[in-house]
Amino acid sequence: MTSELLLPRILPTRCTGCGDCVDACPTICLELAGPLVWLPRPADCVSCTVCALVCPADAVQFTSEA
Repeated sequence: MTSELLLPRILPTRCTGCGDCVDACPTICLELAGPLVWLPRPADCVSCTVCALVCPADAVQFTSEA
């Protein structure tokens, strides 16, 4: 049995660019790019889901890495 790495997916239509998820990320794998958040370092993500938990707009979802 292999475990799948879950990565945050930012929904651009919901993201308000508040940066709460960026500030909360313990591995600093998220960044603001202008008004939106993105995942420049997916290999650093530990799938802790803190970013999704703190997002006030519910703009972060976790999906299996393709």
